[in-house]
Amino acid sequence: MMNNRIEVTIDYYWVCDQGIEIPEGHKEALKEDALSRINEMIKEGYIQGELNTSVRCGKDVVPEENEDEGLTYSGWWYFKTD
Repeated sequence: MMNNRIEVTIDYYWVCDQGIEIPEGHKEALKEDALSRINEMIKEGYIQGELNTSVRCGKDVVPEENEDEGLTYSGWWYFKTD
């Protein structure tokens, strides 16, 4: 019996387009958005790609947010095998 194993690592990052540190209240939403988008792109055959989104939780959770649009983010992802 032959047992093969390949380890895959997916790295991604986000940057707040408004130039502030990512608020704690947005981190989980950004993680979910990244994983969803990365999964879609991998199914299409990509091994890296751009990430773009906006998150709005409300000023009571994240005071830095714009009332109408929240905060916008851009980022990048890629995967590698060992």
